[in-house]
Amino acid sequence: MLGSIVLAVAALVLFQQGLEDLTRLRDVRSQRSSSSSKDFRTSNVDFRFIKPGESLTLLDAKGPGTVRRIWLTVLPSEPAYSRLMTIRIYWDGEESPSVESPLGDFFGVGHGIDAPFESAPVRASADGKARSCVWAMPFRKSARITVTNDGTQATWGFYYMVDWECGRVNPTAPYFHASYRQQFPCRPGNYVIADLRGNGHYVGTVLSVRSTSPGWWGEGDDFFSIDGERDPSLRGTGLEDYFGEAWGLHRGSGLYSGVPVLEDMETGARATAYRWHIPDPVRFRRSLKVEIEHKGVAFGADGKDLGNNNERADEYSSTAFWYQMEPHAPFPPMPSGPDRLPFDYRNFVEMESLAGQVTTSTGKVETAKVNGLRGNAELEWLAPQDGEELRVPFTVKQAGLNQLYVLGTFRWDGGLAEFLVDGQRIGKASFYSAGYDMHREITFPFWPLSAGAHVLTVRCVGKDPASQGRWFGLDGMIVQPLRR
Repeated sequence: MLGSIVLAVAALVLFQQGLEDLTRLRDVRSQRSSSSSKDFRTSNVDFRFIKPGESLTLLDAKGPGTVRRIWLTVLPSEPAYSRLMTIRIYWDGEESPSVESPLGDFFGVGHGIDAPFESAPVRASADGKARSCVWAMPFRKSARITVTNDGTQATWGFYYMVDWECGRVNPTAPYFHASYRQQFPCRPGNYVIADLRGNGHYVGTVLSVRSTSPGWWGEGDDFFSIDGERDPSLRGTGLEDYFGEAWGLHRGSGLYSGVPVLEDMETGARATAYRWHIPDPVRFRRSLKVEIEHKGVAFGADGKDLGNNNERADEYSSTAFWYQMEPHAPFPPMPSGPDRLPFDYRNFVEMESLAGQVTTSTGKVETAKVNGLRGNAELEWLAPQDGEELRVPFTVKQAGLNQLYVLGTFRWDGGLAEFLVDGQRIGKASFYSAGYDMHREITFPFWPLSAGAHVLTVRCVGKDPASQGRWFGLDGMIVQPLRR
């Protein structure tokens, strides 16, 4: 109850400040750069295509001015597209960008997942597919914003609007920055979120974790070392505490912190949390190092619980946000698009390529052409009876823990299925959706598998309560070995 009151009071303060600003007339000119059709009076084609390896310029403005809002949405042609697209922002003609991050992480959600949430500066709506931010981004001479497609498929449609003001900027106003990092998996020692040089203040963290072993991974403390100090001035009490939670993470969103993504505690589960330091920016004059421990529950080879303060080799990725006066130190090299993903799409197997090897106990299986899917086709299993099975052969290259990842298509007549590997149940899924959803991922826990041939079984277990039938669309699968 008290937390809700505090949140409401904070929202009211922000609202009143915004209303107060409206009473001040400023000497600026409102501008917008958008994907609106050049023939806007007669055409509704208000989107752009971005081919693999190509960049789209969202804004190329001359200053002084301030970017006030960025909004965009993408009609994707491949899964995890928001990790495969990179946003970069350049201030005043600089060659090295001040913002460099995967698109989804910049807008608060990692792993290439679409997930909705609401916060003070950043919002993801329309089931996470519409992204916007209202960070104030002043510049003196110029501003250039680009998005690069680092995937393997062209975007079907990229819509955007960048609202900005042309006019005087406070001569002491710092520049907005954001930088992405990752370790897959984490190495010994603290995970570094940011290592900054200059004069500014830190304003936000988006952290994503994918677990590589069972159990709770969030016992690590956060550390902020200011201006070269040996012992950090800001020391935390646990990962969930830094993100405003307690006794574990809990899915939800707030003005300044939240958890848009939270799966279970099994191996392979994913989470994303954000924290905006808007009421409490961390001031630094020469340098700032932001770290977090990657500690949690660990088990010995005999299954014995070793406690909850052990280093874990989970997969961490993050985007840090801050303001500082230029110049900034060079950012770490940006990993390639495929190397940012939890699943390696270079190992993707198209289901239609296995059509001659797939067997069923009953029900019709056919290859269907579907534009927008990888390979523009999928296998469709039509109207099987409850208990009937579809069997897909697959090969494991590397013995040990492997995770299966299946891409499906979900629609109004989708059925319920359970999945088995070599006869052992590994999970379940509903293929129902009120609409027609492509690129829907079905993930399973890591599973010990020997090298060689195996069989994935999809068993029909009935209708979804909201469904009109028992239909299953299978685009493809990945067998992902545990990264060491």
